[in-house]
Amino acid sequence: MIRLCCSVLIAMSLGACSNESPEQGAAVNTEIVAAVDGRLLSQSWPARMANDEARSPFETHPGWRHVFEYELNEALGAFAQTKHARGMARVHHQLSEMYSQGALLAANATVEAYGADAVDTDPEEMAYVLGVSSVIRGEYEKARVHFAAVPAGSAVAARSAQWSTVIQEDGQIPALGVLSTISGSLGEVTPGEQPPVADTPHFEFNERSEKALPMKVNDPTVLLARAAWHAAAAEAIAPETDGAVLEQMDFRYMVQPSKAPAQAALPIDDAWLFGSADLSAADAGFIAAASADGVAAVSAWSDRSVLAAALASSIEDGQVVPQSVMDSAFAVQKQLAAAMADIGGGQQGFHRPFAIRARIAVLMAGMVVADVNDQYRDAGILRLNALERMESVGIDPVFAISVAAWDAGNRNPMRPEDLLHQFGSSYPALTAARAPLEALHLRRSRNAAPTTPVH
Repeated sequence: MIRLCCSVLIAMSLGACSNESPEQGAAVNTEIVAAVDGRLLSQSWPARMANDEARSPFETHPGWRHVFEYELNEALGAFAQTKHARGMARVHHQLSEMYSQGALLAANATVEAYGADAVDTDPEEMAYVLGVSSVIRGEYEKARVHFAAVPAGSAVAARSAQWSTVIQEDGQIPALGVLSTISGSLGEVTPGEQPPVADTPHFEFNERSEKALPMKVNDPTVLLARAAWHAAAAEAIAPETDGAVLEQMDFRYMVQPSKAPAQAALPIDDAWLFGSADLSAADAGFIAAASADGVAAVSAWSDRSVLAAALASSIEDGQVVPQSVMDSAFAVQKQLAAAMADIGGGQQGFHRPFAIRARIAVLMAGMVVADVNDQYRDAGILRLNALERMESVGIDPVFAISVAAWDAGNRNPMRPEDLLHQFGSSYPALTAARAPLEALHLRRSRNAAPTTPVH
């Protein structure tokens, strides 16, 4: 019997519906295929938290229920009330990831709408927004060209000059202090709180036409600064021993992938793992390594990482096989469901959402490896499959915005608009990405052949 109310809430809110077929549901109770070594799987947070004692700290604090249900604002407030350092650090870190992906979403939509689909009437000042977008995408030479084209004396001339100086000195996205100088201060970094949201639009530029119609424009720098603010808050409140953990976890949603140094399996507190796509402590190290080494990281980590072990059978001739990843992910779900029932002395309501989260984690790990392995289409299959599976257990806003950014880079504005609509009320700062998405949608519609739908 579930002893505490949090487990009941989790089971009710996340276990009541599913997109599994009856045949798949029946398979859990019949044939169990071991996807990974049982001793390795026992190290995963779902397996360990099938034990009442291990799960108890996460049942007794409302912050963890909000984390599990992807309610980041509410989780941050709950942790701040009790001064739960790791809880605050984790949520700040997730918010930082989400806003950095929001900046990438705005950048991709801007480049496609005002770069690939540029028109002669676009304001000259759009060169600034294209410049910032190019920086976010790691295209520094293009950024320099755009910044040089910004009209002197325009409303964005000073910002353009600041960005030009930054990218001459350092080929990476700058820290919070520099970003705040460009876009405006967000105030003192205070863990447990959130910075104010700037009004939109940030600028209005006039089109180069007889009517000189105003064009509403937002600066992606604002989203970068917000991401940096939350990253600084996470670093400030996290225990000193967790500094390396934060650095390792940064790699999963890093906007500009960089060569990761050699990774170690760090001792990671369950506050970083519960409900996350890292099923075990070693999984964080594996994802960081895979973000640089791709397929090679799978074999290197398969004896330590649950995710790497689950992917091992899905690598053929140096390539990720998407269908095999999906099969392995489902096998992990079944194996974990059986393991939790064994540990807990029978099936309980939270077992199913825990097991489905593990399945999604394997899909996301396969996506990371495929992306680094230049298997763009295969990574996309796994990305969308993971998003679809989330519909039964709650959609992670960080992952959702990363999918939206990927879509925008593929010139698809429809799903990103839906995702922004879904999460924009909870995270209003994300609406800064809406204007370029709307512009991309409009321009694609105008340029599409009469019989070719935009989707």
